[in-house]
Amino acid sequence: MSYTAHGAVVDVTADALTLHRSLLAASLGAASREEISLADATSVECTTPTATGFGKVVIRGAGDTDFATIRFAPGQDAQAFAGAVEAALRGEAPASSARIPGLDFTAVDVETANDNWGSVCQIGAVRFRDGEETESRTWLCTPPPGLEHFDEVNVGIHGITAEDVADASSFADAAAELFEFLGSDTLLAHNAQFDSTALRSGLKKAEATIPKIRLACSLALARDASRAGIIDVANHKLPTVASCIGSAEFHHHEATADARAAGEIVSALARLFGHSGSIENLFSTREFALGTMSEESIIPVLRANTAPLSAADVGAGTDFRDNTRMAGAASTKKKQSSGPKDRRGPAPWQSVSTPDTIPEPNPDADPDGALFGQHVTLTGDFEPFDKGVLWSKIAERGGQVGKNVTKKTTILVAGQWATKTSKEKRAEELQAKGQDIAIWPADTLLEELQLDEAPPF
Repeated sequence: MSYTAHGAVVDVTADALTLHRSLLAASLGAASREEISLADATSVECTTPTATGFGKVVIRGAGDTDFATIRFAPGQDAQAFAGAVEAALRGEAPASSARIPGLDFTAVDVETANDNWGSVCQIGAVRFRDGEETESRTWLCTPPPGLEHFDEVNVGIHGITAEDVADASSFADAAAELFEFLGSDTLLAHNAQFDSTALRSGLKKAEATIPKIRLACSLALARDASRAGIIDVANHKLPTVASCIGSAEFHHHEATADARAAGEIVSALARLFGHSGSIENLFSTREFALGTMSEESIIPVLRANTAPLSAADVGAGTDFRDNTRMAGAASTKKKQSSGPKDRRGPAPWQSVSTPDTIPEPNPDADPDGALFGQHVTLTGDFEPFDKGVLWSKIAERGGQVGKNVTKKTTILVAGQWATKTSKEKRAEELQAKGQDIAIWPADTLLEELQLDEAPPF
C-alpha cells in the first residue's frame, strides 16, 4: 500500500519502506527514491498531526534506537501509515511486487519527419502485462506519400534522417504491424491525442484502413496525480514525470524508449493510487473516459463528465478528424463543428468557473513575448491548472486578461470541453467579421507559460 507523507509517497511492504520524494524535497538534497529495510525494526511510535502542526512516525530498532522518522503534514493520515508498518512487522503486509494483476495495455510513441503530424518516421510499442513490460517492437518507416520531407527541427529532436529510413518499410506497412502487435489492447501514449492523431492522419494520407482503438493517456493521469498530491513535479513532460516515479534514464525522443517510459508512468501511478485491475478501471476510477481512434474521429481522453458521447458529439476544441497543426504553433484556423450536439445532463460549469479578480499586466515583461500586449480570454477546462494561476502568469508576461470575448480580444485559448463553448462561437463570429483573433489550443498556452510541453513529446 502507498501513503502520502510530507514531501513523499511511501510504499509499505513486508520487507521495506520505499520513499518516492517530491520534486521540492529532492531539490533540497533528499534522494528522490529511498528504500528503508524493516529487517531490524522492532516498534513504531506515531504522533498524529494537528490542524496546524506536523506529526511523525518513528520506527525504532534494537535498543530502542530511532533509525527512520517519517513526517506528516496537517491532514495526512499518520496513524494509517503507522498501522501499516506495524502490520509489516507482524508479517501481515504484502511482499514487494511490481505486478498489478489485470493492468494490461500497449504503450506507443511516434516520431515525425516534419511539422505535419501524419509524417510518421518511427513507431515504438511496448507491451505491458500486469503492469510489467513483456515485449517491445520498433519500426523505422518512410513517411506517407507527400509527407516525406525531413525538417531540420524534427531531425534535431530525434536524430532520424531521410537516409535512415531510405530502405525502411512504408508507414502503412509499419502501422499494420503495429496494430497486429497491439491486438485488442488499449493504446497508451504520453499525450495520446498527438500520437493517435499522427497515426490516423498518416493512415488517411496513405489511404490505409483505420482501425477502431481505445486510447489511454499517461499525460492525463500524471496531471491527475499532481492534482491529487500523489506526485509533485515542475511540469508534466515525459522525462520529468518518469524521473519522479523512479524510471531509469532513457533516450528521449527514441520512440520505443518514450513508449516504455509512458507505460512505466502509468504502472507506477497505478501503484501509488493503490489500484489493481484493468487500465479501463484505472482511468474510470480516476473519473476519466478512455478515448477512441476510429475512421470517423479522434476522441481524446477526457474527464468523464465532459467527455463526448460519440464522434457526433465531439465538437470544436476536441475534434481532430482533419486537423494537423505545427507542433507548438498557435492555430488561427476556425475549428470545425461536427454537427448537432446531444449532451446528456448539465455541463460542469463550476469546475471551470473564472476567478473574480483580473490581474494587471506587467508593463516590464518581455515585449517580444507572444502574450505581451495581447488581450487573452480562456474557455473550457485547463486541468490541473487553476484559471487564476493561468491568469496571473499571462499578466506576468504582459497580457491583458479578459473574462469574455469582446472586440478587444486577440487570443482565445480553448481548453478541453466536449462541445463548442459560447466564447469560442463568439470568437469565430468576430473572425468572420474580420477581427484578428487567434484561437489557441491549451497546449500552446501551457508551452508559452513554460507549464508543460507541446508535442512532439
